[in-house]
Amino acid sequence: MTGVCLVNFKECWKKESNKFRQTLIQKVQCRGIEPSYENCKNYYEGRIKAYKDPRSDRVSHMHIRDIIKRKRRDKRGTARPMEKRNRYKKRRTK
Repeated sequence: MTGVCLVNFKECWKKESNKFRQTLIQKVQCRGIEPSYENCKNYYEGRIKAYKDPRSDRVSHMHIRDIIKRKRRDKRGTARPMEKRNRYKKRRTK
């Protein structure tokens, strides 16, 4: 599905008529994201979703991978690599 969607996006983006491009740029701008080619492509493919921050109750639109990272931080407090940095080693006592 992604391959067909990407080919369709590229064909529509390269058309001489500017209507498709302008509507996508407007939709991306309304969500508070910089209107670049990559961001428009991610929005068209459905990779940009709304995310409600549990602390401030604000809704922001971002890439799915960023949402997953943020949920992990909310659940555990920090990102995983930083969590393991200062842990003590678990050693067996004899």
